[in-house]
Amino acid sequence: MASQMPDESEGKKRRSLWGRKEEKPQLDSGESGKMAGPSSSDSEEGEENRHLGRNVYINLPLPPDAQDEDGKPIAQYARNKIRTAKYTPLSFIPKNLWLQFHNVANIYFLFITILQIFAIFGASNPELGCIPLVAILLISGIKDAIEDYRRTVLDLELNNTPVHILLGVPNVNVTDDQVSLWRKIKKATTRGLRYLFHFFKSLKNKGKVEQAAGGAPKPGQLQRMQTRASIYTIADDGEAIQMTPVPSPAPTSNRFSFTPGVNERSATIPPQNKTPANGKFYGSVVDPHYDPKNESPAKFKRDNWKNVRVGDWVRIYNNEEVPADIVILATSDADGACYVETKNLDGETNLKVRHALHCGAGIKHARDCEKARFTVESEGPHANLYAYTGLIRWDQVDAADPNKPTMPMTEPISVKNLLLRGCSLRNTDWVVGVVLFTGSETKIMMNAGVTPTKRSRIQRELNINVLLNFVILFIMCLLSGIVQGVFSGKKDASQSFFEYGSIGGSPGVDGLITFWTTVILFQTLVPVSLYISLEIIKGAQAFFIFSDILMYYEPLDYPCTPKSWNISDDVGQIEYIFSDKTGTLTQNVMEFKKCTINGRPYGEAYTEAFAGIQKRQGVNVGVEGPKVKAQIAEDKREMIKALRGIDDNVYLDDEKLTFISPEFVRHLTGTAGEAQAAACHHFMLALALCHSVLPDLVSDEPPRIEFKAQSPDEAALVATARDMGFSLVERTQSGVRLNIHGKQVGYQVLNTLEFNSARKRMSAIIRMPDDRIILFCKGADSIIYSRLTPDQQQELRKSTAEHLEIFAREGLRTLCIAERVLSEEEYREWMQLYDAASAATVGRDEKIEEVSELIEQNLTLLGGTAIEDRLQDGVPDSIALLGEAGIKLWVLTGDKVETAINIGFSCNLLNNEMDLIILQSVDSIEAAHEMILRNLREHFDMQGGAEELAVAKKNHDPPPPTHAVVIDGDTLRFVLDDAVKNDFLLLCKQCRAVLCCRVSPSQKAAVVRMVKVGLDVMTLAIGDGIALFSAVSLNHL
Repeated sequence: MASQMPDESEGKKRRSLWGRKEEKPQLDSGESGKMAGPSSSDSEEGEENRHLGRNVYINLPLPPDAQDEDGKPIAQYARNKIRTAKYTPLSFIPKNLWLQFHNVANIYFLFITILQIFAIFGASNPELGCIPLVAILLISGIKDAIEDYRRTVLDLELNNTPVHILLGVPNVNVTDDQVSLWRKIKKATTRGLRYLFHFFKSLKNKGKVEQAAGGAPKPGQLQRMQTRASIYTIADDGEAIQMTPVPSPAPTSNRFSFTPGVNERSATIPPQNKTPANGKFYGSVVDPHYDPKNESPAKFKRDNWKNVRVGDWVRIYNNEEVPADIVILATSDADGACYVETKNLDGETNLKVRHALHCGAGIKHARDCEKARFTVESEGPHANLYAYTGLIRWDQVDAADPNKPTMPMTEPISVKNLLLRGCSLRNTDWVVGVVLFTGSETKIMMNAGVTPTKRSRIQRELNINVLLNFVILFIMCLLSGIVQGVFSGKKDASQSFFEYGSIGGSPGVDGLITFWTTVILFQTLVPVSLYISLEIIKGAQAFFIFSDILMYYEPLDYPCTPKSWNISDDVGQIEYIFSDKTGTLTQNVMEFKKCTINGRPYGEAYTEAFAGIQKRQGVNVGVEGPKVKAQIAEDKREMIKALRGIDDNVYLDDEKLTFISPEFVRHLTGTAGEAQAAACHHFMLALALCHSVLPDLVSDEPPRIEFKAQSPDEAALVATARDMGFSLVERTQSGVRLNIHGKQVGYQVLNTLEFNSARKRMSAIIRMPDDRIILFCKGADSIIYSRLTPDQQQELRKSTAEHLEIFAREGLRTLCIAERVLSEEEYREWMQLYDAASAATVGRDEKIEEVSELIEQNLTLLGGTAIEDRLQDGVPDSIALLGEAGIKLWVLTGDKVETAINIGFSCNLLNNEMDLIILQSVDSIEAAHEMILRNLREHFDMQGGAEELAVAKKNHDPPPPTHAVVIDGDTLRFVLDDAVKNDFLLLCKQCRAVLCCRVSPSQKAAVVRMVKVGLDVMTLAIGDGIALFSAVSLNHL
């Protein structure tokens, strides 16, 4: 590996923490740092750092090339203490004054104040002239101090958050922290501030506690969860807390096991290790014969986040946040899995699964950490949240005979084996890991950017007005000086308006002194009261926003909290809103509604998009909707009865059943023939096997199964399979166990090729009970269709595509399901390539993708699914209000064109009086340009060009609600070309609404940039996930 990465933290600017405790992620404007869309220089720096690797040595001595002449480590790493506040007690006055004098008016007022000091200019009581300037600086400074105080408090809380660190084990990767006298003073000051903060906070909360003791919380109100560390406050700090292994949720008696082939080295497998389904031996980093000879036994003790260092062992408990970027060695789950919530990093609220390294399965207690010996070869720090390459090396010892030669072993580390700073551990008792990156080198801090100093548009435009007024003032004073000089030369000096004493006499001096004197007299041309009023109004406005009961969110007991007081007035100047659909306009709660199996459609649903279709057709949905819903409710009762007739599925919850199709149950039992029954059975089996979902058995009466999934789509698919009698009841490292109509069946999961936004598919390679190997694959229809076996299933392809198109028109999210049967030889050859790609230290992700592409070919189509994502409550009314306010709404979504159109009608973005200008099915820049120009001519009698766009930019009136543009991602790729985008922008400027469909995150950012720069307007982007972050970060708000 490359040499260790030197510390560059002192050369970097302090970065803001995105997503701190009790604070929602604050997305900065285009002036701030970017995450998903960094500048070219930032990305180049990140890639350069990525190749500057580091080695972390655990219970091993540093090699000579990693030591200096004194035997200390050469590499210096960033401290884990962070500061996101803009000011410190010492820097507040000079830095705040420096920032305030970026305001041109303040420079002007300072100049006037200095000018009045000189008695020659005749100013009476010059000391009074400085009062307005002092008032402005004082009021602004108090406002900035209050605003920054919250950041300071959060920094104190975050840096002093408890975490359990292993003590008693030397960490050779870092040197002991030498605390200077200055830092000692700062530490004492910090302790004093913390004491005062907690004292006043306890007084404030005392009344709330007494009130809460007298009654139950409000219905639906979420209570703040106490951190794990506070549970142990009754214990002594020196007490070692036992780390008890916790079994998987499923009952032990119901476990099943496989009989994999015995490896020739299996005699050396430690008893804690489990051999996976493919029979591969991973070894263990724990050396049972190693005697560390430490002075005191190793113990996990509570410490603060700021004291975490690279190479430390840390233990994270359930519901705790992760203090640094750590590699997972062991978890409380027997299979090494853990769940994390990453909303502080990427805005996603779905739980994600992370896995411990196989070689760490033997770590259960502090003494195991003490005996673990290994080296982590890691890439350098970089900002990509979804990429990491590393390797762990150790010498495998024989558990039975310590005298046998050791065997060098390695295991690759990917992002799936990392817990990133800012994540929260969920549904997992504990995790043990080793720290790789701290402080400013963690991914969240590298993504957060510098805490910005934002100025509103009014402030920026006032600076221009001040300069203009100053020019007028200069002209007036210059004329006054010239007139006085000419007048003084013609008349006797005693008749001058001013008495200059011994200094006066010459016309030049008279004119010069008159010039500066009139500057003082005419100073009110730039009104100082305006700036004082603005500062007072901004503070009052922030208070009113915070106090507005209509913006209070009762379920979370959270008011609307202005993060920056300086830009609240920009909200009223927004002209364009860019919104994602999934999770923003919709609830991100997925419900399985329909499917197509072997060419036959199943399922009934009355979706919001279908209601939109009926609105377009002039149907009274207020009358027709209840009729359809009543029929669906009747069919649901019939279907539940039929399902109970097949077997007594204890996991079927009648209330939560979303897939309504009595016909499917009849066909599953064979009424449409054995072929269709087998197809239905195999389709549901594919849904139950092709996923990364983990089940959680809840011991209720009757028992329930809750699914922990990385996406709500996966959970909906597996839940539907459960309702149809194919229940996922257990997942281990070896495979899964299903309850199929009352019978327990085990399946080996040989490999899982996970979903990502580039692949748009996921696959699972399963060994069936009859020893067949089947690859199940699910993904977007275009992706799956391109991988089907050529010249086969033509009729099935056609009918399935027709059904999926109908589902999409009804606003449903569609997926295709396919499979491939593999021979043992095919799988063995592919597995060798996959192992080699997984072990690569350079370009691992790309190599795994290439190998995955080889096996995800020649698929057989099984069918497709359709899932509904309901609109958020109040979305149609909100969009109608935005339209009445003259605000243009652009929806950026990954849905198909027809799906987006129908959703647009259902949420009041579109209506029947609008002409839809649909831009799609073009294959060149020229064709896209011609289509846009044709629509400009036909609908708006415009020819296009820079002149018409310049005129349109000056017109800020909302266009009439007569036209809307709908464009797909393929066409948008051509439209964003420099030769076309201005005419496209001109076309969209004439339309009330724009729908961009099938767009990627980079295209979303490009669309936002095009409107923001091309029209020079105030923009706002709304999104809840990483897919829209690059677009959000480009906006003013």
